[in-house]
Amino acid sequence: MNMKILVGAVIAAAAMAMTGCYMYPGTIQDKSKPIEQGGYTVVGDEVSASEFQLILLGFPLSDLRGSAGRRMYKNALADAHGADALVEYTTDTKQLNLGLVMLQWYTLTGTPVKTNK
Repeated sequence: MNMKILVGAVIAAAAMAMTGCYMYPGTIQDKSKPIEQGGYTVVGDEVSASEFQLILLGFPLSDLRGSAGRRMYKNALADAHGADALVEYTTDTKQLNLGLVMLQWYTLTGTPVKTNK
């Protein structure tokens, strides 16, 4: 067997073994700040926000502004006019691993509420 073909097959097999794609649900929170049961009014339909992150060799390259979860929460809340909190929100993650490069997509979805003061 030709040595070049063998080396090429080993490299191809290693590349395939290091790649993959998966998704999993993230944290499920019952509320975004301490609220007593019945201490809020729902002010609209579910809102959501998304973020994308590129990771090269374990280092994030696409966004160095801090927590993607915090940005998504603020963006989703900004889309909910009159709301000051989210309840029953989830954060979902999708990842594509290409060996040295990983792509991640995050989506936060929640119900906007106005707390009773």
